[in-house]
Amino acid sequence: MSARIAKSNPAMKLIVLFTASLSWAFQQQAAPPKYQHRDPVTSDLLLCDQCPPGTAVKRHCTADTPTECQPCPERHFAESWHWGDTCQYCTSVCKERQLVKQHCNSTHDQLCECAPGFHLVVEFCIKHTPCSPGHGVAALGMPESDTVCERCPPGHFSSGGSSTEPCLPHKNCTDLGLKTLRQGTSTVDSLCGHQDKNPVLECSQHHTQCHTDVTLCEEAVFQSLASLRLSSVPLERLLDSLPGRRVDRKSLERLKKACTPQQQVLQLLRLWREQNKDQDKLHGIIQGVNHCERKVSRCAGLKNLTLDDLLKVTNSLPGVRVSQEDVRVVALSCPPRQHILQLLHLWKTANYDLDLAKALSHSLRVLRSQGAPRALLKALKKISRVVGTATVHKMYEKMFVNMLQDESCLKTHKPYNE
Repeated sequence: MSARIAKSNPAMKLIVLFTASLSWAFQQQAAPPKYQHRDPVTSDLLLCDQCPPGTAVKRHCTADTPTECQPCPERHFAESWHWGDTCQYCTSVCKERQLVKQHCNSTHDQLCECAPGFHLVVEFCIKHTPCSPGHGVAALGMPESDTVCERCPPGHFSSGGSSTEPCLPHKNCTDLGLKTLRQGTSTVDSLCGHQDKNPVLECSQHHTQCHTDVTLCEEAVFQSLASLRLSSVPLERLLDSLPGRRVDRKSLERLKKACTPQQQVLQLLRLWREQNKDQDKLHGIIQGVNHCERKVSRCAGLKNLTLDDLLKVTNSLPGVRVSQEDVRVVALSCPPRQHILQLLHLWKTANYDLDLAKALSHSLRVLRSQGAPRALLKALKKISRVVGTATVHKMYEKMFVNMLQDESCLKTHKPYNE
């Protein structure tokens, strides 16, 4: 009956032929690959079935029996069909700066990939390239590829040095109720100020700028040195006694003109740290702050905070409060993930003599009583713990206590370089 239908209907004939060819192709594909093996008893040359992935040959085929396969033992693998009697041994460890992407199993070797912040070049994991000033990140670096940078379009800027930050839009001073003191460029944000005030100086512009490099750990560490009364020591003597590369004198003179004595010490230490960030001999004391900063940034990255939440945080902190106007500027001009960092930065600037970790503990008690969002309480608690337990505080204090106790240290910086 079906044969008669096929003859009378050309379309049906094509369907039958297609089904038959597809079935034949599937059978051919499903058949295991072969290998030649000479039977040790009869000396006949046989075509044996290979063993599938995840197994190895236990016994070769004979004229009467097929190939017998057995599973690969633990920590061994076979990726494809083969006729070997052993499996390959899995890679035991990844290389430097690599993490395990996929653990070893019977059919795959252990796969490794570069750790976050690095990408593979030939056989080595290289740090992602930071974008140069005037360029922002167009595509983040991946384990297999480097950062892709692009020139900032008009109305945007990037100070460079980051492998994660895109170009940011210039602040609109008019929207903030402020006057434009300096138009933004491709490398610098617009500078805003009040209509009746002179252009702000380096040490007093925090309330009008959204800093992309807020460094709470650095502020907490350096400003905690206030108990050592470093501001009473001439800035030139501190400069000469700091280990590593010196900060140039011109920068020192600019700080003396623009900053208060306490701010001068803070800014000098910031410049010194930036000048010596690649010095191996100072690695511990520099990287201690960097490690602390990375942990704080991860804790503070909340995205759903409202202006009311930010005002609650500000009002819960002891000491001099950040003004509502400054909180509003932060909310309008900064990315949401930087809001908490910016507020704490402003508070610390106004309260350089207060301990940030203790202030956060006080803030948490107040916010809990007000029913603040759980995520906010959790983030502030983590920041308090990170800043309060950073061991780098002690390293800096030790360096400066020795410096002040030893008169010779105030005459030369050479012993610290040795």
